[in-house]
Amino acid sequence: MILRPKNMVSHKKLKREFIMAKQEGYRSKLQELVARDWDVEAIAARSRRLIEQGIPKKTLSKAEILANKAEILDRVQRRGEEYEYLSHS
Repeated sequence: MILRPKNMVSHKKLKREFIMAKQEGYRSKLQELVARDWDVEAIAARSRRLIEQGIPKKTLSKAEILANKAEILDRVQRRGEEYEYLSHS
């Protein structure tokens, strides 16, 4: 028998709370994606251009990357969501 202080939370309870928080995050992201105005023509044109010409090469310095990190990550995330949307429509 394991004795725990009364204020200690069980592993199962923490795991359950973590899963519920993740599910809530998924729900809110799903609502955001459903509400988004998808510009299908622009997404399709960008996709065709990538297929025909490949991924354009960009060389950014470390300083430029770090200065624009949040913007770069947001753009990559958004493009991924757009291409995923296009693949299912």
